[in-house]
Amino acid sequence: MRKNKYVQDINENPFGEDLIPGCYVNNDPGKPKIEAFYFPQSVEQLEQARIVEQKIQERRTRNFIEGVNIFEDVQKIDIDLMQDAPTNWTYFPLPNQAQLISLMNSIENIGLINPIILLKHPNYDYYTILEGKSRVLALKSLYQRNHLDKYRYPLCCILDSEKVDEFYLRSMILDLNFKYRDIPQDVFIRMILDRHALLKKSKKFRKESNVAELLAEEFLMSTSSIYNYLVLEKLSEEVKTLLYEKRINLQIARLFAKVNPVAQKMILENIDFKEINCLHRMKFIIGDGTGDVTLEKIKGNIKTSKDLLPEKISFNVTINKRLLGKTLETLMDLKKYASLNLSGIMGDNANRFCKITFDQNIMKYYIEKNLVDEKAVKKLTATKIQEIFSK
Repeated sequence: MRKNKYVQDINENPFGEDLIPGCYVNNDPGKPKIEAFYFPQSVEQLEQARIVEQKIQERRTRNFIEGVNIFEDVQKIDIDLMQDAPTNWTYFPLPNQAQLISLMNSIENIGLINPIILLKHPNYDYYTILEGKSRVLALKSLYQRNHLDKYRYPLCCILDSEKVDEFYLRSMILDLNFKYRDIPQDVFIRMILDRHALLKKSKKFRKESNVAELLAEEFLMSTSSIYNYLVLEKLSEEVKTLLYEKRINLQIARLFAKVNPVAQKMILENIDFKEINCLHRMKFIIGDGTGDVTLEKIKGNIKTSKDLLPEKISFNVTINKRLLGKTLETLMDLKKYASLNLSGIMGDNANRFCKITFDQNIMKYYIEKNLVDEKAVKKLTATKIQEIFSK
């Protein structure tokens, strides 16, 4: 296999418009050090840029309205000429070793069922993999083992970069990867928000309701579930950056979405980033999102939150069936103690101060064999104090 002769491949850096924010507050320890330069443009350069942008918009509209025939140009292409797509176009997890071996076995026994989709570039002799990266990896492994042309020259659908819009290609990548992959939650969030951003750039989908309906159809979700994810669009660019870099979790991101972007930035500029995923403290700092959120109030909440402790803690205990009777007795004593001592402070709902859960499907077998009493088991999940102390 020959080596790529290009010093800097398209796959090494983000390419085209970056949909992912890269904004940081000054006190963010993860802020990269970047030196920016400004190059003034002449009138002729500005006019040329305007003409290029107009052509791009026309092509984009045509692609999204009329679609693209991916089977217009089908060829057998050398796998050595196939390069990964840009990092900001495809960020999906690769198959693990077991999955790759399974894919290799499938190709070896049945053949390549789905063609690889490639993007052709003018003046370059390599192609960008739009869909089929896992298959290319499998083919390369198979070719190293057995030098057969069917592995080195698979059937591919070729798209022309001068005829197909960047956003259309990126939308296609999202669609194809969603259908054929197990998607981790953080990648799934990025897919939805990326697809949302791409659709909003098309004149055909300017209305938010139209976009949500299409996303719901594409991602096999309800429209209400899509809106639950789209609420993350209320995040400031700085908070989105943290979410995409997996430095905050989804729960914390949803908390930030309760307040306006200005307040979000003020919170980031004043917190200790080591505490940013501390749920009980961030809940207190952000509040319920109502009323004006001033810098003075934020600083006060941050100071007070340092002395706050989590209200609850969960234990996951696995026991042998021989300990079941003693365990139920101990838990019942705990629930009675909590009810007697905390009900006056926290109300009549016992689950607020001592909630006990267990696998109901397994417990029913113990009840059937009279290993435990059904009535005693029901008391463990009772919410009313009178139910807990009933005979």
